[in-house]
Parts: sequence; C-alpha cells; structure tokens
Amino acid sequence: MNKTAIALCTLPALALGGTALAKDMKGRFGLGGEADGTAGGLSMKYWVSDLGLQAMFNLQHQSFADPDGSGPLDAPDGQTGLGLSLRLLYNFARANDTNMYVGAGITLGVIDADKTQIDVVLGVEHFFTDYFSVAGHVGMYIDVTDETQVLVGVPATWGTSFHFYF
Repeated sequence: MNKTAIALCTLPALALGGTALAKDMKGRFGLGGEADGTAGGLSMKYWVSDLGLQAMFNLQHQSFADPDGSGPLDAPDGQTGLGLSLRLLYNFARANDTNMYVGAGITLGVIDADKTQIDVVLGVEHFFTDYFSVAGHVGMYIDVTDETQVLVGVPATWGTSFHFYF
C-alpha cells in the first residue's frame, strides 16, 4: 500500500514536467567573429540541420604566433596575410541553449601567407538568445606548409567565437 501511494504521488509531478527542447539551428545563418591562437577574423555559419558549414576570412600575423618565429605561422615580423578557412561542423549533442559539435576543416593562406593547415575541433556553442551565441573549441591542428607539424594542447589549438543569427 505504501509503495502504491508513493507511485500515485509521483504521477502528477511527471505529468507536469515539460519536454527538453534543444536549440534547433536548421536553416539558420550566423555572422560573427572568431579568434584562435594563430588567426582571427570574420566567421559565417550556415546550419543545414545538425550539419553546419563555416567559412572564415582571417588575418594571419606574426604577433599571433610565438614571438621567436617558431610558432605555427612562421611569418616575418610585421607581415600580415589573409587566410580562408572552411570547416564542416556536426552537432552531436544538444541541450536547451547549448550545442556540442565536432568539426573538421582546412585553412589556406590566400594573400602573403604561406599556410596550409588542417584542423579537427571539439566545441560548445551557447545561445544567450535565439539570435546571439558564443562558442569555444579545442582541437588538433596539422600544419602542412613546409614541415608537417601537429599541434595539440598549445594555445594555437584553442579558439572562441561569437555569432549573430538571422
């Protein structure tokens, strides 16, 4: 009898509980900025469903690399270049206002920057409103310019961004 009474008391609480709604980004376009250890610039995201595409136009400068020039960008002092990054993203976990994603992409030096970099990232994007989010990611970068370098766990592999969605 006691177990039956407890079970009957929990039914109203279960019936009143709402369902968890995940942040659905299907068909949304985001415009914002991204900065990581080697570059920073304009970022655009488009979410097809849980699959997203990201394009970044970034400035690459020696000051973003190690001061002695042995960092991931190896550009002469004072040299600034323009880079293009393309990344494929996938939301594998979604909560009310936060999505967790993995991504893979490539960064190419376009103007005055001899750089080709492949990256794999794990990130979290938190939505403060339906139109504004901040994100952070960590990952592994493979620099394939002259000598192949694999960067893991150094500041060049961390990044942050913000986006306004339309």
